[in-house]
Amino acid sequence: MAFSPATNPRDPGFSMLEMMTVLLVMGIVIAMALPNALNALRDYRLHADASDLASMLNLARMKAASQYAPYRLDASPSAGTYELERLCGNTPSSGAGGDANCTSAYNAFRTPNYDSSGQQYVSIGNKFVSCLPSGLSTYPGTITANPAGCPGAGPDPLQLYFNTRGAPVDGTGSPLANGGAALYVENQNNAIDAVTVSVGGRVAVWNWDTKSSAWYLR
Repeated sequence: MAFSPATNPRDPGFSMLEMMTVLLVMGIVIAMALPNALNALRDYRLHADASDLASMLNLARMKAASQYAPYRLDASPSAGTYELERLCGNTPSSGAGGDANCTSAYNAFRTPNYDSSGQQYVSIGNKFVSCLPSGLSTYPGTITANPAGCPGAGPDPLQLYFNTRGAPVDGTGSPLANGGAALYVENQNNAIDAVTVSVGGRVAVWNWDTKSSAWYLR
């Protein structure tokens, strides 16, 4: 008696051993690829956080110049947050429309005037610091030294100011020292990006290359 191809008992499909072999090979491939995929994802988040921080600094420059009002970036390394704040500028400290806090153009209002972009957070697993990370001896770009309070945790919050021309200044309106200001972003793999603001106002993003022990402009 002949069997049709559809009912041939000698064509049962894959055996259990074959299925287990395929699953084993797939598991090995996934196990080998997963660490690289996770590292790539962490590096992507690191670069994205640095780029977002740079964009916020450029926004602060633009708003300060266009609104003719000082702005600052309030960055808290301990909380992993940052946001823009409009400062007193030419608001008087008394009289109509005055604010008692406005004894200096670079003071904050009694009720902080935060930008509508809101508070931003670095990605989970990332952190940012205002001091050159441990183990590094070279500063990125035009930066020549750490801010006051380093080494250690450094200023928290770190406040970066822009005057009414959009130029970076310190809290008194004077030009920045140390070649500008920097914030460093680190991830779980100890990869490091830096966001710098030069004395002239240029915002740049850098990546630390562990092989050559040097900063590279991104």
